[in-house]
Amino acid sequence: MRIIDAHVHTLEDYPSMTPFQDMGRVDRLLYHMQDAGVDKALMLPVVADSSPQNNADCGRWAKEHPEQLAAMTDVPLDAPDAPERIAAARAQFGSVAISCYPRTPDLEWMTTTEHEAIWIAFQVSGLVCNLQVTPPNYAHIIELARRYPSVRFVMNHFGLPKGGGIAADDENFGGLDAAAAADNLFVKVSAFYSVADTAWDFHCPTALAYLYRLRDVLGADRLMFGSDWPPAGRQLTYRQIVEIVRTQAVDLSEQERAAILGGTAAGVYGV
Repeated sequence: MRIIDAHVHTLEDYPSMTPFQDMGRVDRLLYHMQDAGVDKALMLPVVADSSPQNNADCGRWAKEHPEQLAAMTDVPLDAPDAPERIAAARAQFGSVAISCYPRTPDLEWMTTTEHEAIWIAFQVSGLVCNLQVTPPNYAHIIELARRYPSVRFVMNHFGLPKGGGIAADDENFGGLDAAAAADNLFVKVSAFYSVADTAWDFHCPTALAYLYRLRDVLGADRLMFGSDWPPAGRQLTYRQIVEIVRTQAVDLSEQERAAILGGTAAGVYGV
């Protein structure tokens, strides 16, 4: 079974991890991956004052380690030149996706005709749209997925349900069940600590309850594993994070486990 970690951050200096700000070094990540039996990881750049060149860094590391790493490119989709940056990302950085952590709490603006050029750029480039989406914005992302069926949309971190007040036993998952028919919308079961009651509990019962609910709502072939390393390292080791799905998720069939641990990501990102 091929294992793909669909959500890591790779950078030499990560101030938010101080005093362990070098946890995200590429050599450390590659060691952890080999130790845990992870075949490939998708890097989401952290473009900040402390790491302004992280798009280029991730692109270079993916080129140096093509079997183990693939890169996304960080593009603020509300930037005036966003369509041009999306169009250039594959040639410039070897990207397989665009990563965006929106700077506004309300994403309705993404659905307006004023921003249609963004989605045309995704259609033409074939890149995946990887987004941080909160529950109040589920409807907007579902609308975009329906409107642009050739664009693949991926939501980070279980869709951040816990902060939005969505319980693990919510049958509709806060309205995300409406995405069942939008087969180009996917969810990363990543950052398990973000939905855990006790973040350091390796067994992660609450996080697994959210995983099973998403499986029931969307199907395992719409879900993909991600560690959110190195932030997740504040709670668990890299190996423990992988084992949550590989050995602790006992209510998954082997086919479902294979899809979540690698099959879905391989198909969506083309890796």
